[in-house]
Amino acid sequence: MKESQQLHLIAFNIPFPANYGGVIDVFYKIKALHELGVEIHLHCFEYGRTESDVLLMYCKTVHYYKRKTGLLQQFSFKPYITNTRFSAQLLENLTKINAPILFEGLHCCYYLNHPDLKNDVKIVRIHNVEWEYYLHLAQLERQWIKKTYFLIESFRLKKYQSIIKYANQIIAISPQDEQKLIAQFPNQPIKYIPAFHPNETIKSQVGAGDYILFHGDLSVKDNEAGAIYLIEEVFKNGKIPMPLVIAGLNPSARLIQLAEKIPHVTIKANLSHEDLQNLICKAHINILISFQSAGMKLKLLNALFTGRFCVVNTPMIKDTGLADLCIVQDNAIDTQKELQQLCLVSFQDKDVQKRHQGLGKTFFNSYNAQEFLSLLKEH
Repeated sequence: MKESQQLHLIAFNIPFPANYGGVIDVFYKIKALHELGVEIHLHCFEYGRTESDVLLMYCKTVHYYKRKTGLLQQFSFKPYITNTRFSAQLLENLTKINAPILFEGLHCCYYLNHPDLKNDVKIVRIHNVEWEYYLHLAQLERQWIKKTYFLIESFRLKKYQSIIKYANQIIAISPQDEQKLIAQFPNQPIKYIPAFHPNETIKSQVGAGDYILFHGDLSVKDNEAGAIYLIEEVFKNGKIPMPLVIAGLNPSARLIQLAEKIPHVTIKANLSHEDLQNLICKAHINILISFQSAGMKLKLLNALFTGRFCVVNTPMIKDTGLADLCIVQDNAIDTQKELQQLCLVSFQDKDVQKRHQGLGKTFFNSYNAQEFLSLLKEH
């Protein structure tokens, strides 16, 4: 580069600590681009997290904006996740420095079609087909108020998604999402770049562990549903020779109560990043269950880079290109049998080599940061 490439990045939340799906992709993208010399002007909406000096290690500037939540923001044709993320100061800061703008998700697209930015290079990273994701949340939700909100939000998101036609470049997070976006926006440049994640090398250890791990943000309904399925359908009768550990953020009272009834099921809540990584690494089996296939599951990538055996169901790996590295089972009886057999064998060198071959360069941050930088140069 003749001079440093600059980039505005608008994040839906403060991306550190990087301890749940979306912010993991954002933080490790920032880190990887910084290592290539990109000067990042980070713009964060504050929502339940505190400002972090760590971000100044990787960004030239960091700006924070209060997210404008509340009932009044519901009265809009814009999705609530978008209509709560706007700031006159953000718009001003974007116009002060002439640099491409990366909008992280529909959450951050409030100013995507603003006339003040019409001459700027605008890139949208799609983390999910959001309207499908919110429809799935509505199907899982038991409280009618939340269910109604998710249904309304899904409707608004489906309508609002057309705003990304104003982007110069769309980046999908999974091959499945890429194909959906190509079908909807045939005239837009769309490219698949996998999720960024914490792992630079494959760290899977040969040998055996003495427990099976399910992990995720347990406040997310899909993750809670997966944990409940394992408790009630797979582990309840005690046929699995290893205990189940469920680890993650903010488990509900219902989930805690269900786990307490089963002696060989333990919940570990709100662990540090280091403690969770240690659990993933030492588990004999990482079992990952999902009931919706949108986006790329970062916890799946993490388990494949750092863990031993990985048992999943079809929605977890659909159209990810990672099915051959996992053991796929879609009903409780077959899952029980698979776990029983895996508990009797060790993870071997040949299994580690299979990971190296299967993950290739496609899922490494350094390669994907170069791909992203190439897109910036094209525009």
